[in-house]
Amino acid sequence: MVTRLVLLFAFLFVSPSLFAQGRPVSPESEVRNALAKFVDSFDNLDWESFRSGFDDNATVFYPRAFPERASGREEFEKTFKVVFQQIRGAKTSAPYMDIQPKDMKIQIFGDIAIATFHLELIRYAPDNATMFKRK
Repeated sequence: MVTRLVLLFAFLFVSPSLFAQGRPVSPESEVRNALAKFVDSFDNLDWESFRSGFDDNATVFYPRAFPERASGREEFEKTFKVVFQQIRGAKTSAPYMDIQPKDMKIQIFGDIAIATFHLELIRYAPDNATMFKRK
């Protein structure tokens, strides 16, 4: 039986480079592209790219080994550094994971987007996720 856990990332993308495109794209495409870059940086444990996906004041809920809420960059980075070490384990090269969001739904409300999706249960990732993005 698959345990349903929810991981809530409340993050604000502040780096314009995450959205830089050569031609205009729809808001939904922009969100999908930003999330794809975020997931790729997490799969590859690319710390600098991963951490740039969060606003300094983001709040993160960890559903497993870290049941407390992390408020602000100092708190969530401290925990994610441990998570990165656990995921990396003895592996010496990327990719370290293969996160594949399924059944993604994106809702856009002005300059806020909410993306929800399912993940197959893997060792260090939840099976549901909700992400918030503000332009």
